[in-house]
Amino acid sequence: MKFSQRNPHPPTASTIHLADSMGGTFLCRSIRSAVLPGRPRFLWAMACVGLIAMNIDCVGSLHADETTPQPSPAESTTVPDAAIPAPAQPNASPEPAAEADAPTASKPAPEPESPPATPERKAIFDGKSLNGWTNPYEWGKVEVVDGEIHLTAERKFFLVTEKEYHDYEFEAELKLPEGKSNSGFMARGQVQPNLVFGYQAEADPTERRWSGGLYDESRRQWLNPLWKQSEAQAAFDRNRWNRFRIRCVGHHLQFFVNDVPTTDYFDPADLCGRIGLQHHGEKGQTYRFRNLIVRDLGEQEWVPLFDANTANGKLAEGEIIPGWKSVGGGNWKVADGILQGRASVEANEPNGLLFSTREFTNATFRIVYRYKQGDSGFFVRSKITPANPFIAGVQCEIDETDDVAGLYQTGGKGWVAKPLHYLDTRFPPDRRDVVRYQWEQARRGLSTAERQNHSAPASESNDAGDANPDDANADEAKPEDAPWQTMTVSVEGKRIVTHLNDCLAADFVVDDLADSGVIALQLHGNQNLEVDFRSIEILQPVRK
Repeated sequence: MKFSQRNPHPPTASTIHLADSMGGTFLCRSIRSAVLPGRPRFLWAMACVGLIAMNIDCVGSLHADETTPQPSPAESTTVPDAAIPAPAQPNASPEPAAEADAPTASKPAPEPESPPATPERKAIFDGKSLNGWTNPYEWGKVEVVDGEIHLTAERKFFLVTEKEYHDYEFEAELKLPEGKSNSGFMARGQVQPNLVFGYQAEADPTERRWSGGLYDESRRQWLNPLWKQSEAQAAFDRNRWNRFRIRCVGHHLQFFVNDVPTTDYFDPADLCGRIGLQHHGEKGQTYRFRNLIVRDLGEQEWVPLFDANTANGKLAEGEIIPGWKSVGGGNWKVADGILQGRASVEANEPNGLLFSTREFTNATFRIVYRYKQGDSGFFVRSKITPANPFIAGVQCEIDETDDVAGLYQTGGKGWVAKPLHYLDTRFPPDRRDVVRYQWEQARRGLSTAERQNHSAPASESNDAGDANPDDANADEAKPEDAPWQTMTVSVEGKRIVTHLNDCLAADFVVDDLADSGVIALQLHGNQNLEVDFRSIEILQPVRK
């Protein structure tokens, strides 16, 4: 039971009795016998009226909380919300980290805000025309037939919305033709003349049954194939209409096929884009779509916790830069808008940390850094301690080894997830070299767009190898200067997901992860270390 801010007093037993009975009879009798014995009757009556009035907000709040706004009954398709379970990954039982008092207190994580009212669901296809839709290709036939969109072609193409969407929930039904076919829905599709690329919810009627998997069209290929995911694989029925639901919030992507959850994936590449319908290019085949509905869920943006602008803000007591304090060895300074962390063997100092003065719970961070030498890291949900290494928590590794972006628990289990730990359980053998190739390019500092230029042309079919890991065009020469790298770290419940230059490094559930804590940057002691940070950002909803 929640209580309104207008009545901040905690509920008494009498208050709860009032809310439960929705009448004052029993409460007033209780007051008469227990609170006002021997007093005049009019005082008893006044006490009853006053207490009932004082708690009327509680009763109102109770009923308001129990009511959930419902979608408009005029919509043709209604899909109940489904919760996505946390990934079932067996983890070893951790040894508890030693408790210690922090030398400096940090601000507690803010209480989550009350969720807004459920946004309205709106049809984006009126059943009569193609208003709001466009074909960015020079080929492909699009018709409206009996309240359905029909796509026919001899080459792959997509029909896309004219509008771009940020955070949203999309629902639609798809009917595949008999025979060889393949289709899907673009989520946040990126559009150029004769080209659509980006996230796709797959519709795959072949024996492998990967419908509802996540495919990165014309870019990174498979991100979430449904290999050995029997429940998800069984959701699609090629002999009937199939209902897809796609939910994109921040960089969290969730797909459902006929109400069965099939994809639960974090990816930082695109925060907005077009909704699209695919014809895969099978000659003479017609793909049918109907009941296309969207619910706008707002948008999110990257907000700096540190950059060249915030570095010049007002400092609170003990801060090195606004919102950050340091402990331990090493040196931190800002030069030309760049945060520089330095340590040396000669100094013979312990580990050093720069940590936030506020705590965080569920959050997504983006760190742009340049590593030159040494061993550094980015900590999440961690606790500052009084002795070296001055912190207990999980760090995302920053170095030049194969361990970069892996997860290490300081004061606990040590390594909990090395990069690409998921490869052997989530990808079939014939897809693993493609992922390894993408990862090696990401480690070299290549962005998603640059990696596309270094890949062999992908086949028109999602069944093909998609990229050649032995691509002779890959430039093996290292740049003279260390490249700027982008690491994205998502913390949701006990789950931590890391990406390096948009390539998935780790996706792991840390069972003993703290419920909240500071974020921190590390300088590893007793070594020569140089690391620069251009920005540290957090993904937050846009305030309108």
